[in-house]
Formats: sequence, C-alpha cells, structure tokens
Amino acid sequence: MSRVSLTAQQQDKESAVFRAIVLDSSLVGFFVFLGLFSGSMTFISEVIRVTLLLVIEYVSFIVLRRTHRGEFREFEFGTGKIERIVNLLVAFGLCLACLYILNKVISVGDGTPMSTTSLLPAVVLADVNLIVNLYLTWTFIRVNRQESSLIISSQIKSRQAKTLASGIVLGVLILTLWLPDPRSAQIVDICGSIFVMFYMLLIAFGLIKESLPEILDRTVAEPDHYQIIRVLTEHFDQYDGLRGYRTRRSGKDLFILLNLCFFSKTTLAQIEERLAPIRQALESELPGSKVTIIPEVMDEG
Repeated sequence: MSRVSLTAQQQDKESAVFRAIVLDSSLVGFFVFLGLFSGSMTFISEVIRVTLLLVIEYVSFIVLRRTHRGEFREFEFGTGKIERIVNLLVAFGLCLACLYILNKVISVGDGTPMSTTSLLPAVVLADVNLIVNLYLTWTFIRVNRQESSLIISSQIKSRQAKTLASGIVLGVLILTLWLPDPRSAQIVDICGSIFVMFYMLLIAFGLIKESLPEILDRTVAEPDHYQIIRVLTEHFDQYDGLRGYRTRRSGKDLFILLNLCFFSKTTLAQIEERLAPIRQALESELPGSKVTIIPEVMDEG
C-alpha cells in the first residue's frame, strides 16, 4: 500500500490533536488520584470532565487521521457528517459529565470531608491544567486558520470550555483552601462545581444546535439549481454531452457531481483544459461548493 502524502496543514492538525492527547493523558492519572482523596466536589467534577472528554479526543484523532488518508472514500459527498457526529460525541460527553456532577452535588452531605493535604497538590495540578488548556487552545486556533476543519473547530470550542472551567476550578480550590470555616469552604466548593456544570451544558447545547440539523441531508435550493444549469448552458461548447448532475448538502458544504461526455477522439489533456472553466465558473457562482466532474466517453453519431 502506497503511503499517503499529507499537506502541511493536515500534519499540523494531527500534531495538535496528538499533543493534546499526550498532555491530557499524562494529567488524568494525577487527577483521578487527587480527586479520590481531596473530597472537593469541584475537583471531582474536573476529573470526570477531563476523563470523558479525553475519550472524545481519541475518537477525534482517529477520525481526523482516517479522513486525511482518504479512508472514507465511500462517502462520496465528503466527511461532513462524520465530523458532525464527532461534535455530537463531544456534546454527549459534556452532558454525561454534568449528570455525574449534579448527582454528586445532590448527594453531598454536611459532613463530607475535604482533605487540606490533598487540596494543595490539587491546586498545583489545576494550575498546570489551566496552562496546558491555554496552550492547546492557542495551538488549535493557529492550525485551523488556513484550512478550517469541523473536527478542529469542535476541539477549539471544547478546549475553550475546558480553559474557562479549569480557571474557575483553580480559583475555587484556592478559595476553598484559604477559608478557615469548613462549612463555608464546602459551600464555595459546591457553587464552583455547579458553575462548571452549567457552563459545560452551555457548550454542549451549542454543539448540538450546530451539528444535529446538519446530520440529515438537505436538498439544494432551486436558485442553486438554476445557477448550475446556467453555467452548463454558458459553457455548452466545452463538452459534447451531459449525462446529468447530482447535488447534495452535507454539513455546510455543497457538493456537485457532473457527468459530462466527450467524443472518443478527445485527449485527456483537452478534456482537462475544457473542464477547468466549468469548474471555476461553478465555484465562483456558488461559493463554498465542491465540484467533481466525471468525464465519460461517447461515440459520434
């Protein structure tokens, strides 16, 4: 099997997601250990959130790699649906984390202990996590500037949620550590976990609102069909026959598949030369469209 050559932008995207996985994975073990012994609801909420979203990061990385290597060729209208499904998985992970946090907040009692000894290293770890999230947010935004990807865009939103949440978690842990009254410290801790929960729900709602309507295929509007027919009419001298065309919207992309016929005496170089103005005209008239032209041989007669 020949090795697929990746563009610089694709390599940057894969490298950014891989770095995120390595950094987050290295922190998860410490999060779980300190979360179990600190007794802080805010920190336990952070542990669940980080762990669940790490699973989504692995899924995103696998899908991103397979997409870049053309392993989804059976999806003739692109991988927009797959990327939207990954977005929904991110939202689903956030909702699961919120359900767990809500359950813990409801079940917490007045006598729930918080270990001051464990809170201090938890503060240090939360500080490291905030720095990591800031770095990865900047990295994802940078690699997504030139060639936007839905997977990376969802990672940016998810990482922004993580950054704000980790900042709030750090602040709550510091305040909890400094408060002398255990009851006051517990109230602050619960308020911090509730804030994190509602912010995660807000991000999840945004992802669901954006992604769910795009899962289903949408028919192309009539004005777009008129534009396609007009372009084909204006360039009728560039091809010898028309088998037909198909259109579909997958996500926000408009895919156009044209089946154009040429006489057998036409060379490949001539076909490419004659197809270029048709493709350029369609992409100019319909911004954001992805045009695929399939040439076919026809007999003269």
